[in-house]
Amino acid sequence: MPNSTIIAISTPPGNGAIGIVRISGPGAEPLLTSVWQGPPPSSWTPKHLYSGHIVTPEGQCLDEVLCFIARAPHSYTGEDLVEIQAHGGHYLLELIVTQLLAMSTKSARLAKPGEFTQRAFLHGRIDLTQAEAVADLIAATNQAGVRQAGRQLAGKLSELVGKMRRDLLVLRAQMEAMIDFPEDEDVQGLHTAEISDRVNTLEGKITDLLATYQEGRAWREGVRVAIVGKPNVGKSSLLNALLREDRSIVHESPGTTRDLVEEVCTINGLAIRLIDTAGIRQGAEQVEQEGIKRSRQRIAQADLILALFDSSRPLDQEDLQIMELVGARDHVKLYTKIDRPPAFAETTLPQTVPILAISAQDGLGLEGLRKAMVQHFVRPNTASAEVCLSHLRHKLALEQALQTLQHIKDGMAQQISLEFLASDLLIAARHLGEITGEITTDELLGEIFSKFCLGK
Repeated sequence: MPNSTIIAISTPPGNGAIGIVRISGPGAEPLLTSVWQGPPPSSWTPKHLYSGHIVTPEGQCLDEVLCFIARAPHSYTGEDLVEIQAHGGHYLLELIVTQLLAMSTKSARLAKPGEFTQRAFLHGRIDLTQAEAVADLIAATNQAGVRQAGRQLAGKLSELVGKMRRDLLVLRAQMEAMIDFPEDEDVQGLHTAEISDRVNTLEGKITDLLATYQEGRAWREGVRVAIVGKPNVGKSSLLNALLREDRSIVHESPGTTRDLVEEVCTINGLAIRLIDTAGIRQGAEQVEQEGIKRSRQRIAQADLILALFDSSRPLDQEDLQIMELVGARDHVKLYTKIDRPPAFAETTLPQTVPILAISAQDGLGLEGLRKAMVQHFVRPNTASAEVCLSHLRHKLALEQALQTLQHIKDGMAQQISLEFLASDLLIAARHLGEITGEITTDELLGEIFSKFCLGK
């Protein structure tokens, strides 16, 4: 457990009405006392605000502040915690931190990113999924993301994963009892069929949870949608129409868009990063070729592709090139410029993916497109689901647990010894324990908490 005292500004950089300096550790109260002028902190009621002044050793007042103490273990970090609510000038807050460090006699230091939340985890105040939910709440860009993070912070994911892990460990304990006491009739009641049923039940629960990952990640991180097509097919017009502003230049000359134009719009609460790519064609000059190269890179990274085909012009080799480029990637085909006389039938293109007809100029079909984009990522009622997976780390751990359960089923089919099955059950349980932090490493903790903002 950490024994140093840490200090950090816990409000964002810049000036504001209020700024917070946070101190946590065994030296938190003495450190506050060394710069405090007001009612003695030793007499304070925990978590009650007190008014006073932060002063220098020479008696110069730095600021009039409000302050409280939360004493261990009943604090966010699980150790003595002080919060100083000062006026929100960033230079002023830095002066207060500098004064605290100068007065420190118990190895106080600046906190590392996420260290307050890491201490909450190390002291058992929260588990690892709840710690990650703190960062998710701070970074949330939509209401669904806030709801998801709130449920994870409340322990909904931990509860579900913990129940599955306990079921695995109970099954393992019963197997070991059968191994250790083969002659005892009281412990020989677990049959192959029952083991298989319980493994299948756990496999189904993990599979169901994994199925929520795409939606959960979409709500948490947003999605990337690339708008692709040959020159003058209406890509920039579509971007402007979806954004409801003139963000990208629209002109009849081919090759107008030579670089990527990216903007975020929110549709039904889902953050969508729209990427207007350069028109892909043969014979482009050097600068335009660089834009096409970048377009191909973004297409490879996109979660969804909008492949545009101008319905007012006959299909040509460049359109076929777009079809080949998109290939088996997740995409929606769009017939554009339907306000003009059509030059080819809608049945010309393969019907293996959704095909929509739109006019960016008149707004025809745009609401249907918006709905289709959201439905591609989010199934009905997913945003209100009790538990929704949103972190790749959780997904990978569940997939490893699922693979181990399949290995157990294969072993049962081959009638291998119970000792091997019990060992595999423990491996599966360890994978689930990685999600909540019951099984963890310093390297994993460092990776997770280094992504937090300073002071949290």
